[in-house]
Amino acid sequence: MTATRKIMMLALAGALTVGGVPVLTACSPQQALQGAVENAIEDATGVDVNVDGGTMPEGFPAEVPVISGEITSSGSLGTGADRAWSVVVKVSDPTTSYEDAKGKLLAAGFNADFDATADGASTGMFSNAQYSVVVATTGTGSDNNVSYVVTQVVTP
Repeated sequence: MTATRKIMMLALAGALTVGGVPVLTACSPQQALQGAVENAIEDATGVDVNVDGGTMPEGFPAEVPVISGEITSSGSLGTGADRAWSVVVKVSDPTTSYEDAKGKLLAAGFNADFDATADGASTGMFSNAQYSVVVATTGTGSDNNVSYVVTQVVTP
């Protein structure tokens, strides 16, 4: 992983953390904070950042299947071959939802590069010739999520 890609992934995680804070719909202070975070990350890294909230991020690859559910946060970072996307889907059962996500990716032709479940949390890394996908579940009883981070495969 290049230094630029590491910086992008850290910036994306930070942007999505702010974008994923529970807020009221159309809350002006949240929109201002979101814009400020996007601008700060863009200024610091020189990389385009977009936090989209409850919709699929613009340009999310159609080749990457995502489970059904309420999108609680999403975003993208970068442009061109250095672009990455993130989507968080609220689910009722993280274990079943992870298996569903894994099954959809395998059916779409992705390879399972890593797959682990421990203490009710699951994480998997999947890839094909174009994309690398990390899927992870989190759950605290009533607040369960499946998170996707998608990056483009960079060939040397």
